[in-house]
Amino acid sequence: MQINSIEVIPVRLPLKSVVTLSRGVSRTIEEGKQIILVKLTADDGTVGWGEAGPSRRWSAETTHSCYTTIKHYLAPIVVGRDPFDIAGLHEAMNTELAPGLDPGQPVAKAAIDLAVHDLICKHLGINLQSWIGAKGADRIELSYLVSAPGPDEISKVVQAGLDQGFRSFKVKVGHDPDGDIANMRTAMEVARDCVVWPDANQGYTLDQALRAARGFEALGVELFEQPIPMTDIYGMKKMLSATSMNISLDEAAMGLPFVIELIRREAVEGLVIKVNKVGGIYYGRQLCDLAHNAGFKLIGSGLMDAPIGFAASVHLFAAYGIDFPADLNGPQHIAEDYSAKPLPMEGQFALVPDEPGIGVTMDEDKIARFAIALD
Repeated sequence: MQINSIEVIPVRLPLKSVVTLSRGVSRTIEEGKQIILVKLTADDGTVGWGEAGPSRRWSAETTHSCYTTIKHYLAPIVVGRDPFDIAGLHEAMNTELAPGLDPGQPVAKAAIDLAVHDLICKHLGINLQSWIGAKGADRIELSYLVSAPGPDEISKVVQAGLDQGFRSFKVKVGHDPDGDIANMRTAMEVARDCVVWPDANQGYTLDQALRAARGFEALGVELFEQPIPMTDIYGMKKMLSATSMNISLDEAAMGLPFVIELIRREAVEGLVIKVNKVGGIYYGRQLCDLAHNAGFKLIGSGLMDAPIGFAASVHLFAAYGIDFPADLNGPQHIAEDYSAKPLPMEGQFALVPDEPGIGVTMDEDKIARFAIALD
């Protein structure tokens, strides 16, 4: 079996709301959710779909960089390969685009990785979770993302999530520690007995993070996500000794080499896994295995994923039995997508799709309608 062809299709999905990170709005309503779809076709006619969904204020990749990377650098080395040789595929991609602290343009590489996994599992007639070889759970609880400037707005957003049946909330912080503490207090008061945790997206200096941590811990917060820049290993180690909260790393957990270095430095105790950011399922499995073997807290998250990235994440997180609510907030923010039917849900739990492959049925008429031209 070999890959015969690859299509690279940029699309723009409409948004119904935006997310504000410590660096600003991740995407505007006008921009929409721009992604690069990848369609692989094997010599037996089997088709696999993947996607790259970058967020330029979260990491350095953009829609344009993913498009040119896939089209001009990755696609030529994918055609003709055996899709079952996933390790060899990643080795070839890493030869073409060298890895560093992360796998080297991992969001772009993830699109190829997801399409290959989708193709393999469809060829075998199994779902992705079965290919991973673990069934820790058959569903993942979703959290509601709270991104608002002050207590009044925070209260409204949390209440909107409660009204929809959510029982966990991630609050974007990383601005002013005192204001963020007030926002967290409001969120926890409105959410009452729900799980609530802050995510700073590297927004604090070490001194700010320590001040925020004291306030969050006094409120009863148990987990604090990526408070300081990923390069500040000294600061991450100091954070661990300064608080009983679990300090879970997201941006710092983009690749195995850096995570292993953090382990050597005793500067990590929790990992946030995003399928897109780590280069796909292949590396996602390795990081999950590493976290389990090291006894770390393991958390699932995403980059406002469209259905392919969302469903792939559900397969991976459920396979590893992640029981902490996952920040897979694509459905919260994306108004319309390219799928022919909705993914399986039960309340605010995402169920593992049973269909062969990743489990997303593509609507190519919708894809054509959402397609865009990149300059």
